[in-house]
Amino acid sequence: MDLYLLIGASPYFCFLVIIFSGLLFRKPIKTNQIHIPFVSVVISARNEENNISYLLKDLINQSTDKKNYEVIIANDRSTDKTQNIIDKFSSENSFIRSIHIKKKHEMTPKKYALTKAIENSKGEIILTTDADCRVPRGWVNNMAQLVQNNEGIVIGYSKIESMKTFLNEFQKIDFLGIMAANGGLLTHGIVCSGSGQNLAYKKKDFQTINGFNPVKGLLSGDDMYLVQSISSIKGAVFNYDPNSFVSTLPKNSFPSYLNQRIRWSSNSKQNLRSNPQFFVFLLSAFLANCSIMFGLIYFSGLSIVLFLIKFFLEAFVIFIGTRLFLTPVTSLTYIIWNIIQPVYIPIVGVAGLIGKYSWKE
Repeated sequence: MDLYLLIGASPYFCFLVIIFSGLLFRKPIKTNQIHIPFVSVVISARNEENNISYLLKDLINQSTDKKNYEVIIANDRSTDKTQNIIDKFSSENSFIRSIHIKKKHEMTPKKYALTKAIENSKGEIILTTDADCRVPRGWVNNMAQLVQNNEGIVIGYSKIESMKTFLNEFQKIDFLGIMAANGGLLTHGIVCSGSGQNLAYKKKDFQTINGFNPVKGLLSGDDMYLVQSISSIKGAVFNYDPNSFVSTLPKNSFPSYLNQRIRWSSNSKQNLRSNPQFFVFLLSAFLANCSIMFGLIYFSGLSIVLFLIKFFLEAFVIFIGTRLFLTPVTSLTYIIWNIIQPVYIPIVGVAGLIGKYSWKE
């Protein structure tokens, strides 16, 4: 049995070393201050009356000249006051526009909303974020500069806002680990994913990959698809500049948080065909945690050793991630997060494979 446990856990340990080295020895990227073409910020919003005004205020207060960018919000069949709020802001700020989507389309809702926003955009560069996010004052300029300097797609960091609850802290470290893995693996040429909360790319590249049409029926994974598709033709860079960091609200209950992670996990089936390297990484994490869980159930001494190896390797990744992304986490949160993983990850992985999650319709 010990041999099977070792085989199950070892590939993931190798990936953790790759991630850590990728974060530690990041490749330099071009950051010259050059002229940037017109930028379009596109946002999909549905029933976001409690959040969208904060984002729009952030976008109004950008350091970029308002003649050089626009904001387009695709209101996806909202039944609350989202449209009224958007209308108020657009009446006072001519660079803010909205598209009102009134009925469903054969393309899944968020993909269709973003597609309509991009179709109606004027910019050469597209920036995306979510309606419940907050962006720093230099966000538009910083992300657009990186696209113009480096081509390809720019993956920005997204962090969970701090609210001093255990669920909040758990989500924060979990998301930090995901983003650190994306950045570290990208250094070694392994493109994983990014978050639609913070992406930038050329409009012509979106058109080259035929937009979201190849995955129009998939409920989730629009951001992963964009990152993997555009990077395959133009490459990708990870933005480590704090002026580009976006923040988002945590899920307010454990069921909604678990549902979100299961939905993300469901995209692994797509990776088997489109990005085998990323699929192998996800599979290695799943098998490592399964090996530790089953080893502990059957009182294998090796499982304790494997857990400790995983504990310290992930600690190195999280430690450097907290420094790079200015996201502090407590030692207690890390310990609990790591102890829960051998149960949490197998459950999320299996549930994602069988499609047990809900999504906005």
